[in-house]
Amino acid sequence: MKNVIDTFQKIIPSGIEAFIRRYEILKGLEQFAPIGRRSLADKLNISERVLRNDTDYLKKNGFIEVAKIGMSLSKSGHNIIIKLDIIMNEVKGITYMEEKLQTIFGEIKVMVVPGNADEDSSVKDLLGKEASNILLNNLKNDSIVAITGGSTVQKIVQKLNFGDKKNSDVLVVPARGGVGKNVDYHANTLASKLALKIGASYMLLNVPDNLREKALKSVEQEPEIKTTISYLSNASIVIFGIGDALKMAEQRNLPHLLIEDLKNKGAVGEAFGYYFNRSGEIVYKSRTIGVKLESMKKLPFSIAVAGGYSKAKAIIALRKYLKKGYLIIDEGAAKEIITQYDLMNEC
Repeated sequence: MKNVIDTFQKIIPSGIEAFIRRYEILKGLEQFAPIGRRSLADKLNISERVLRNDTDYLKKNGFIEVAKIGMSLSKSGHNIIIKLDIIMNEVKGITYMEEKLQTIFGEIKVMVVPGNADEDSSVKDLLGKEASNILLNNLKNDSIVAITGGSTVQKIVQKLNFGDKKNSDVLVVPARGGVGKNVDYHANTLASKLALKIGASYMLLNVPDNLREKALKSVEQEPEIKTTISYLSNASIVIFGIGDALKMAEQRNLPHLLIEDLKNKGAVGEAFGYYFNRSGEIVYKSRTIGVKLESMKKLPFSIAVAGGYSKAKAIIALRKYLKKGYLIIDEGAAKEIITQYDLMNEC
């Protein structure tokens, strides 16, 4: 496919440029709609005049709709994007990366979205959109959904529409107690918002991180906490982010000496309060209530998300724990994972 595109590029370069530009406009509308022309031009970094010409063409051919609140995709627009994604993934090498990553990660299905979240924060919206679609496609009437906190996971909830799925038999629970300063990213907050959007019920896990061991054991015996933990243990879908170990340690205000110890032990990745080195060995575990390590390999269906080349080592560190479900990453992470994995095999 890429050879075909390269050939057309040589014969009709302006045609290929227009093709790629209009594809990016459609993807921009998929991500940001409803949106005005000027705002979209700013986000895509193209002139408003060029955007006007392209959107007029796309509107004329029924791919976009224009209203007072802004432009959005029509049904035909959504359908054409599905076909164009296949072509563009080939052109950009995403299909190759997914195939390569599949050999590295094995059982879990790997999906790669365009871009690099370390350089463009809007890439998290793409990660969130893909993950939200996967969640809806795998949600069943009696599902128990466990969700962690974090800025990338928040995008999954944000990208869901109210009424995407209505079922009071679905239960949403936090995958761990509340951590961090920003309450908008807490697992409790995201669990309640997710439940509201899909019409489900939810339970909370009001337990702070890093309690003293005696206090933690006492809290675990509280009837409300015990009930939430029992549902959490039987979760059928678990949604979680993969973090950079040292960044997460700092965000969670771990003691300076502990952070230095994590550095010395080579900690690179974090998930569910566990900190891993490059070999996937646990070097530290937060004192918290939530998903246990022994459960991670047995999760019936997981949706793991992470973006940016800086997350590559962290994602590799959790490789043996990523089994059934989906791993959704961006190009930046994908390229760096392949590079790091090749280097590890050469050693």
